Amino acid sequence: MESSCNKSSTKKDNASKAIAKVNSDYLYIDDLKNLVPKGLSKPDSSAFIQTYINKWANNEIFYQQAVNYLSEEESDISEELERYKKELISYKFQEKLIAEKLDTNVTSSQIEDYYNANSQNFVLKNNIVKVLYVKTPINIPNLDKLKKLCYSNNPKDAEQLKSMCIQYANNYFMNDNTWLMFEDLKKEINQLKEVPEYNIQDGKTFEFTDERSFYFLKIIEVKSKNTLSPLNFEKNNIKNMLINQRKQRLISTIKKDFFDKAKTNKELEIYN
Repeated sequence: MESSCNKSSTKKDNASKAIAKVNSDYLYIDDLKNLVPKGLSKPDSSAFIQTYINKWANNEIFYQQAVNYLSEEESDISEELERYKKELISYKFQEKLIAEKLDTNVTSSQIEDYYNANSQNFVLKNNIVKVLYVKTPINIPNLDKLKKLCYSNNPKDAEQLKSMCIQYANNYFMNDNTWLMFEDLKKEINQLKEVPEYNIQDGKTFEFTDERSFYFLKIIEVKSKNTLSPLNFEKNNIKNMLINQRKQRLISTIKKDFFDKAKTNKELEIYN
């Protein structure tokens, strides 16, 4: 029985130099072609190759032990291989059909209709927020000016704030139409973990500092867990759900067509 662990062959190939052997199975230099990631230094390449050889040897030794230990009947995997082959070819065919025939255009009205018809499925499991968020190094010039711009509601000041953020900020978020998971903000601003949940309210502002950074956070709007999730927070999820539903319908229809044609053409026979 030939090894399934690699491309090595039990037959020596004069055109390829063997670099390892386990009994009658060989690993050749040609088997390593295109395996080493590009850009590695010479020492790293050597280390990568040695790791691969050791892994190949371990797998090969274990495989040969399995062949010797198992009975001929236990080692016969022809049925499993044939079943796996059919499943794999069918899957590739299905993916090609989907790529060629699936309509992935989902309109806003289709998303809204699905949302309205299934609103009970869109209850928030966690708090979400719209925010203005800025994180800068603690020692930037004009920090007082940046703070003043953060508190301003003037659109011209918002543009100036964005310009300062581009220049100085480690991170910032100024899109007041996008909902964020509040738990993700806690990972970004550790001090938020100490803020009671009831303090997270529309319009609330926070300033935090640590040894390196200044943080400004304004809560523009909050949607609490166990309430209805906003439509624009669910748009991508709904789009993906609608496309997945279309996939299932498309494949079911195609399979039924093939089945019906096979019956009509007498290619299918079912014996009672």
